[in-house]
Amino acid sequence: MSGEASERKPGPLGPRPEGAPGRVVMVVANRIDGDSRVQKSAQSMAEEGWEVHLVGLSDTGKPSHYRHGDVEYHKIPVPKMNAPKSLRNRLSRLRYPLAYPSSLRANHRQTRIKIERIELEASRDEAGRGDDGLLRVPRPARRLGRKVQRFWIGRRIDQTRARARYLEADDRFLERAVRRWWVLLLGDRVWRRLDYDAIRIEAALRPEILRLEPDLVHAHDMYPIGLCARAVLALQRKGKRVKLLYDAHEFVPGCDSLPADRLESLTRYERRYLPYADAVVTVSGPLAELLKETHGLARLPAVVLNAPLAADASRPDPGNVRASCGLGPETPLAVYSGWAAPERKIELIIEAARLVPELHVALLTNRPNNPYLKSLVALGEEYGIGDRLHFLDYVDYADLPRYLSTADMGIHPMQSGPVNHEIALPNKFFEYSHAKLPLVVSDVKTLSAEVRRLGNGEVFTSGDLGSLVAAIEKILVDPDAYRVAYQDEALMAEYTWERQVHRYVGLYEELIGPAADPLPRATA
Repeated sequence: MSGEASERKPGPLGPRPEGAPGRVVMVVANRIDGDSRVQKSAQSMAEEGWEVHLVGLSDTGKPSHYRHGDVEYHKIPVPKMNAPKSLRNRLSRLRYPLAYPSSLRANHRQTRIKIERIELEASRDEAGRGDDGLLRVPRPARRLGRKVQRFWIGRRIDQTRARARYLEADDRFLERAVRRWWVLLLGDRVWRRLDYDAIRIEAALRPEILRLEPDLVHAHDMYPIGLCARAVLALQRKGKRVKLLYDAHEFVPGCDSLPADRLESLTRYERRYLPYADAVVTVSGPLAELLKETHGLARLPAVVLNAPLAADASRPDPGNVRASCGLGPETPLAVYSGWAAPERKIELIIEAARLVPELHVALLTNRPNNPYLKSLVALGEEYGIGDRLHFLDYVDYADLPRYLSTADMGIHPMQSGPVNHEIALPNKFFEYSHAKLPLVVSDVKTLSAEVRRLGNGEVFTSGDLGSLVAAIEKILVDPDAYRVAYQDEALMAEYTWERQVHRYVGLYEELIGPAADPLPRATA
């Protein structure tokens, strides 16, 4: 990657670089930082000659425009909007009419009662000392007034708490009924009612896409597909020749961990707008098959694996994970690198570390204030192995395999069952492989099949602590035996981003190259 990031204000678009085959706008509904697939895609296509703009979300509340490497970055803040009140919320106001609007207001009133009680006791102690002011209320009357006040506020606080329990009830029959009603009424347009995030993200990013006037819009993941399709239609109505590429990172109907309303919304959102895509690309062969079958695609989506960049000796030394943990070469060290979320079952690694003597674990994870991450820290302390757990920051995706290479193994304990877990060949697999680490993976279908095929690791039964411990101990006995697979130069070359990115190049040339189709018709 060349060049440094430099902040600037957006100005009029300059002339297209000489020889550039087209202007590409990549769109992602996150902060871009940490999304290695998106960053690699943008930089690689810029290096291939396209003028690339990467549009994502700002978490500072202000728009940010800068150049990093060969790519123009545009981060846009999402406007704040209040979602419409749910039926449960409206019914709660009828059921608990005395409840305060918020628990904060109830706490303020409770504090007020304490202050009034203090005042009543103080006035009794000060009685007969004079200076009572002009307004003299008999003490019995004041006591009665305070009792009435306490009773009234107490009842309102009780209703506030009861209302909060009602709003958080596990019985979601009412929500299911409301969701079915809106689906019946709106069909695939139900996302407008069930998920306001889609509306907010579109309000933020659509104007930027239109301003950039792309020849190709590359929509990364589920949220951008709809807003990008609608922006492309708007540009086509103005006579602009523009194509849409959808990069499906997950099988949306299989995102079981999402709230029910959001899952329904995003499933229908993708189903409604995927047909507007001129081409579809995805992250694994099984997901490509699922997308073709689910959406009735005439053509199997292209597959671009989440492989890392090939090693670049010219880059500065990023250090290494063993040194970051302050460990010598003889200390056993396992690593987990990636997003920390409950469905990843990272706590199983910590439980295993407790049972494997002297094993240290380095976790390169996201935001340190993540509640799940905090629970992992607490679990390590509870087990008395806090000194063997090392929570480290993310490392630049271009340096990650080199940084991890001093560990003894890489672990990915992904839970079996969810469709997206079963069909995934995640970037961790490729990053650990390029770090030449033996792998310990759960028995999710696609990932475990590849590990067994290559012989570069051990597979354990998902959720089974004893099975995980046995796999770790087996690798520690002879880790070099699992590294034999990495001597296959052809395999390692195939597992590089430089090899994978040529599939993007082919699609781009097909869509906006010299032989591309004429201006498509705009559809309302």
